[in-house]
Amino acid sequence: MARSGFEEHWRQRFVQRGRQFDDDAGIAGWTASGLETRLRHFQRVWPGDAPGTRWLDAGCGAGSYTRYLASRKLSTLGLDYSLPSVQKARERSDEGIRWLVGDATKLPIRSASMDGVMCLGVLQALSAPEPALRELMAATRPGGQVWVDALNRRSLATLIKRLRARLGGPPLNLRYDEPERLRQILLAQGVQSVQVYWVPILPSRLQRLQPWVESKPIRWLLRRLPWLASPLSHAFLLGVRKGPA
Repeated sequence: MARSGFEEHWRQRFVQRGRQFDDDAGIAGWTASGLETRLRHFQRVWPGDAPGTRWLDAGCGAGSYTRYLASRKLSTLGLDYSLPSVQKARERSDEGIRWLVGDATKLPIRSASMDGVMCLGVLQALSAPEPALRELMAATRPGGQVWVDALNRRSLATLIKRLRARLGGPPLNLRYDEPERLRQILLAQGVQSVQVYWVPILPSRLQRLQPWVESKPIRWLLRRLPWLASPLSHAFLLGVRKGPA
């Protein structure tokens, strides 16, 4: 199946970033503080898995998350459709990590062969979330974990961007999602549970305040008040447990 113009545009951009940049954040298209914040949020909520279990990082970029999984003694495979990014990821990683060039919407992975799958920083560059979510679910064994993130359509910053675009300003160049819609897509595929985690990320110029945003009292508040968490969160993370066969 051919990519849409939107998806091909982003594929070419990520290939170019893989050639142009050497730092993980630059290759992934984030600021350094943005990538670090996302990784901290994942580390905070991810329950881990048994040593030796098989995990796939789909859309791995330069391998920041892939290396973290490997550091937890997991058998890890990093996959990305940008060959230059995969090459640089391999160069800066331990030999035990496997790497593969491939597309998250057409995974070259046997069904139910992975104990866990993660796909972070990918959905916003796809025309729709369904193809990638189907592939991720298919690759995961019954009872396994699936972790995905997305840009939050309902955040205050995104709402302002959408309003400016409607008034003739710059168009949105990424796709944004709502947690409930993704949850319903996943539930229709037979998942056992879906947990939503909000990811508030401040702009680089306000990074001195990021530790306050991530403090325990603020995290406690956002967990209990989703109506407040949504407008304040640039992104969200979904932790999924696949149901039994």
